[in-house]
Amino acid sequence: MRVLVTGGSGFLGGHLTRTLRSLPGMGVEVICHAHQTVPEPAAGVTVLRADLLDQGETDLLVRRASPDAVAHLAGRNRGSLGQLLEANVVATGHLLESLRSLAPGARVVVAGSSAEYGASSQDPITESAPLLPAGNYGVAKAAQDLLARAAFRVHGQPVAVARPFNLIGPGQSPDFVCGSIVSQVAAIEKGVCDRLQLDETGSRRDFVDSRDVAQAISLLLLHPEFAGRCAGKAFNIGSGRSHSVAEVMMHLERITGRSYQVDLPVTPPPVAVPTQRSDNRLIMETTGWCPSFSLTQSLTDMLAVARRP
Repeated sequence: MRVLVTGGSGFLGGHLTRTLRSLPGMGVEVICHAHQTVPEPAAGVTVLRADLLDQGETDLLVRRASPDAVAHLAGRNRGSLGQLLEANVVATGHLLESLRSLAPGARVVVAGSSAEYGASSQDPITESAPLLPAGNYGVAKAAQDLLARAAFRVHGQPVAVARPFNLIGPGQSPDFVCGSIVSQVAAIEKGVCDRLQLDETGSRRDFVDSRDVAQAISLLLLHPEFAGRCAGKAFNIGSGRSHSVAEVMMHLERITGRSYQVDLPVTPPPVAVPTQRSDNRLIMETTGWCPSFSLTQSLTDMLAVARRP
C-alpha cells in the first residue's frame, strides 16, 4: 500500500512516518509530503514537495504519489485567521479535489483537533459534542473537519477525521505548554535560568503522546474495513485523562528530583478553555488502539531530547 503523509516533516508527521515504516508485514510504502524539501529524508521514504495552496502543485503531488491512502496532517496552528483558514481549509479542499479526480479510491484520514470542541460542557467529550471553538485555530480546524466529512456525504469519498487532544512527546516545540515547561527545565539544569515562566497553572488538558496518536492514525488508515467502519466518522484520540499544568510540573519534579520556582503574571490571562478530557471509546472499539505512553514516560522522553547539547 502506498501511503502519502502530508506534512510528513512536521512533529506528528515525523512520528507517523516512522510508525508506518515500522509496521511488520504490511508492505507499506511511505511518501512524505513537505512544503519545503527535507534535507535528509529517512531511509526508504520518498519526499515530494508541494504547496497545497496551489491546485496545480497539489494535482502534481497526487499524480506522483499515486496513493492508496493519505494521512493529511499538513496545516498550521499559528497565524492570522486568514492564514489559518488557508492552510487548514483551502489546502484540504485542494487535496480532496485532487484525490477525487486522480486517486478516487484513496482512503483519507484528516487530522482535526480537540480545539474544535472549545470549552465543551461534556466531560469526557464525545465525538457527538457540538463544535464550539474558542479561538481562530479551533474555528479553522472545525471548518476543515466539516469540509472533510462533507466530502464523504456529498461525493462518497472514503474520508475519516482524527481529532487528537493535546499532543506531547519527544521533539515537541516550546511553543506548546509541555514543550515550553520541559525546555525551561532543561535550561535550568544547564544554568541558563533559575525559574519557570508560565502564564497559569490551573487549566486541565488531555495530554496524549504523539507516538500514540501516530499509532492510532495508522490503525485507522490501514483498517481492513475502512469504508464501512471509519469513513464519514470523526474519532477522538486522547488518553481519557486530564492533568493540570501544575500536575505536569509535579511529574517533572519527581522525574528530576528537584523543585522549581514559578513566575506567574500579576494578572493572569483569561483561560478560554479551562478543561478538556476525551471520551476515547470509539477509536478503541473500532481499531483496538489504546494509549501506551504515560504522562511520566512522555515527559521523561521529552526531557531526554531537551537535554541534548
